[in-house]
Amino acid sequence: MSDSRSNIVSGDPHASVYISKKVTLLQPASSLKVILSSYRHSSSDFRVLYKLFRSDSSEVDQAYQLFPGYSNLIDSDADGIGDKVVDTYLNDGSSDIFVGASSDDQFLDYQYTIDNLEQFNGFVIKIVMSGTNEAYAPRFRDLRAIALA
Repeated sequence: MSDSRSNIVSGDPHASVYISKKVTLLQPASSLKVILSSYRHSSSDFRVLYKLFRSDSSEVDQAYQLFPGYSNLIDSDADGIGDKVVDTYLNDGSSDIFVGASSDDQFLDYQYTIDNLEQFNGFVIKIVMSGTNEAYAPRFRDLRAIALA
């Protein structure tokens, strides 16, 4: 995802885009985790981005950022899930671990995590979808977002 238009609210080039409502936190957080289930055909793909809100930057419109993705994470605690970002410039919005394409109507679980952020008091989640066959668009259920201190 090298197209910077994905980082803004309007003008995204993807075939389909989901943007959540803003979630306002009572206590500041420094980590964000998104967990979802998706049916994803081999001809389609989706990536997850986040936008943070901080009390000290209310006048500044923050851009969406990609989650690191499994190819940009190192598993430093041997639990099978990457937890240390290699290079923030290589973030690609894929899940924390590789998840293959779904079988017919099979929903698979995906997890996206970003730690060690500057404290934030709100966030928005954005999912961008693309594919080569419109008949097999990604489908989602059980979207959950967790902010951790």
